[in-house]
Amino acid sequence: MGTMPKGEISSLSRRDLRIDFFRGLALIFIFVDHVPDNVFAKFTLRNFGFADAAEVFVLLAGFSAVLAYSRTFEHQGFKAGTLRVYERVRDIYFWHLALIVICGIGLTLAAAYFGKFSYAKNIGVHVFSIDPLRSAVQAALLANQPNLLNILPLYIVLLMFWMPLVLWLIHRNPWQALVLSFGLWAVANVVTMNLPSMQHSRGWVFNPFAWQLIITVGALTAHFTRNVTVQASRPLVALAVAYLAFAFIAVAPWTQIPGLEQTRLLAANPLGHMDKTYVSLWRLTNVVALGYLVLVLMAPQSAFLTRPWAMAVGRCGRHSLEVFCVGTILSFVGWIVMVELGKGLALQILINTVGIGILLGTAWIVAQRNRSTDFGLVPSLRRFATVRRSAASSQQLQA
Repeated sequence: MGTMPKGEISSLSRRDLRIDFFRGLALIFIFVDHVPDNVFAKFTLRNFGFADAAEVFVLLAGFSAVLAYSRTFEHQGFKAGTLRVYERVRDIYFWHLALIVICGIGLTLAAAYFGKFSYAKNIGVHVFSIDPLRSAVQAALLANQPNLLNILPLYIVLLMFWMPLVLWLIHRNPWQALVLSFGLWAVANVVTMNLPSMQHSRGWVFNPFAWQLIITVGALTAHFTRNVTVQASRPLVALAVAYLAFAFIAVAPWTQIPGLEQTRLLAANPLGHMDKTYVSLWRLTNVVALGYLVLVLMAPQSAFLTRPWAMAVGRCGRHSLEVFCVGTILSFVGWIVMVELGKGLALQILINTVGIGILLGTAWIVAQRNRSTDFGLVPSLRRFATVRRSAASSQQLQA
């Protein structure tokens, strides 16, 4: 993971490096947060405000979807654009099912080997041994979502049923897309509308009817800023900073330091329950404020984003699907290691260091694989065929 290849540097010069970096950072936070009783989870985003890495990840998913697919919707129509989105849905669905199989088998074997049924039950994969057929069918239908394996189903449903509509509307009436999205979020909150879940009585942990608002906000932000440099507004910057400061004071992360447990400036939970399933307005505003500050205060090609460590994190963001799946498996491994060997600080440092190192290494390997594939025989033949078809079309037009 040293000097980057020239081809990769060239491709990055055309990218918004902020998306890659903060998506990669969110993936690292998700790995750290998913290791139970991980002391380093006290330093991730969820401890400093109302939102956490999941909101950041979904917001950036909407932003990047516009950059990836909107031109197809604009120039080739709804059908062509939807087919492109569905290609990504197919990949995510495959990885999700593979992740359930790997984690289900791994946790079940660990439960049997160590004699701790909790390894399977706490995550929810025990249902596959109790009722294999029903559990497998429900998993294929995305209704059976073991704990910590529920964000990819959200992404699948949003890309499959919601984003094509948003990407089609966005070039016709973007404000109509926002009103429609906000209205659906409001209805979901008022009538507690959710999709059924095999393992959770309230329905999906990440309710698509509510979480679609975050991905829509990300998509609209990309649409309005794609070809425009957004100038910082002092009142809006001040308002965003003030809100984030209020959220910081409200969650009071310093109370996790021994001896400072009673040093809150506000009462505990002053705003009530910050519902994640239905996307509390407080959580939504938190991630929007963070996104706005990054948008106006950091350039897409900021110098620090090209430093080696930042590029390594950004590489994780560019290959988010593979990195997320590997991180999920590693979080379970880290959990089992801590239960079996203890929760000493030295061991936790080792688990987090090795885990993050593997995530960075995974992203590097995937990048190298994709780069070699891009310059392989088959892609070269495809590019040659495309050029020939374009040339033939030009000749027909000239004729």
